[in-house]
Amino acid sequence: MPDRNDAPPAAASPTAASAAAAVAPAAPAAGATDAAVAAAAPADDHDSPWKEALELFFRQAIELLAHSLYKVIDWSVAPQFLDKELQALGVPDGPPGHGRLHADKLVRVRHKDGADAWILVHVEVQGGGMGARALSRIAQRMYRYRTRIEHRHEGLNARAGRAPPALFSLAILVASRSGPDRLEYRREFLGQGVYFSFHAVHLSQWLGRWSELESLARTNPFAVVIMAQLQALRYRTGAQRLEPTVSLVRLLYGYGYDREHIQPLLRLIEWMLRLPAQQEPAYLAAVERLEQERKMSYVTIAERLYTQRGVEKGRTEGQADLLLRQIQRRFGAVDAAVEQRIRTAGADDLEAWSLNILDATTLENVFRG
Repeated sequence: MPDRNDAPPAAASPTAASAAAAVAPAAPAAGATDAAVAAAAPADDHDSPWKEALELFFRQAIELLAHSLYKVIDWSVAPQFLDKELQALGVPDGPPGHGRLHADKLVRVRHKDGADAWILVHVEVQGGGMGARALSRIAQRMYRYRTRIEHRHEGLNARAGRAPPALFSLAILVASRSGPDRLEYRREFLGQGVYFSFHAVHLSQWLGRWSELESLARTNPFAVVIMAQLQALRYRTGAQRLEPTVSLVRLLYGYGYDREHIQPLLRLIEWMLRLPAQQEPAYLAAVERLEQERKMSYVTIAERLYTQRGVEKGRTEGQADLLLRQIQRRFGAVDAAVEQRIRTAGADDLEAWSLNILDATTLENVFRG
């Protein structure tokens, strides 16, 4: 399990650049292609589900991924998420063309050893190839966050007569299968410089420990989130995802979680393992069968489909209203048959007729083609 040995930073820990070979993308699992695992990040929305998952299951995430930190936090005090403060730090997303490959969270928690001791936790979820350049970029980003957080809070705490908060930095490397649990940032010149190390989790190591992850997921819901993310890496195309998604939902239902846990976990599974629209009915039917077997109902994709249909219906009604007003303005009042034809038309017909009216010289021309 990551970080269970709680080892202190080692003096010989490799730098971000020298660790590149150790944190290469995960080797393909059964049923996956080389391109699937080695790709930089899922084509789906990558950072948003992680941000939500960390907020919903922050304690469980820290227990699983950074146990040394977990043991010193007073969990009777609710963590405070400092999203606005994180944004105010002004650390850039990265060089142009690299996209959004991370999700940042800054969280304030209470230390067990005293009410006035606070720990500021920075969590970065980083997907993508783990070459020397990528690792250097991650290390520099983590260092920038640390220095800006420390500078800001040293001033605030000095004015309040308190010691500055301790700070623990954690990088979750989604596509990395192995590597050192500490990464470093160094800058040196003529014997002078800066040195910063931080904790790293190589998430794809769980690909080779899947049974252990399934077992942990019985009591730790964040393990379900990790399984969903790793399945998204394994099965990059929607055509491959139906069975893995249904299998993961089957496992989730078997863990015996209550509704309060199952509903957000289902939403996160469906978010990370996004299915093509044509596969949603098959997925829904499979999950309905699972629910019938277990006499439970938690399906969130059904709610999404129903909501989507409602939105589409509302959009169609709006198109029909607009087209009727355009026709009445151009050709005068219409009879009940024409209004009925427009009201019962589908979105494609309404779109075509809305284009036709731009150059139609008669009402009949609006409905041509």
